[in-house]
Amino acid sequence: FANNYKKFGATLEIVTDKSQEGSQFVKGFGGIGGILRYRVDFQGMEYQGGDDEFFDLDDY
Repeated sequence: FANNYKKFGATLEIVTDKSQEGSQFVKGFGGIGGILRYRVDFQGMEYQGGDDEFFDLDDY
């Protein structure tokens, strides 16, 4: 991981098990894990509209 993460535009953060968060991470993931995120262009998404039985903009 430490040698290849930059190729993918990722960041690498080392978390110690000496902190509360790190200790939980080790217990939950067995000592190795990751969080993957990617950018989403919400402005580029188009609202399709339509009838939504649970949400009505006229209520607001």
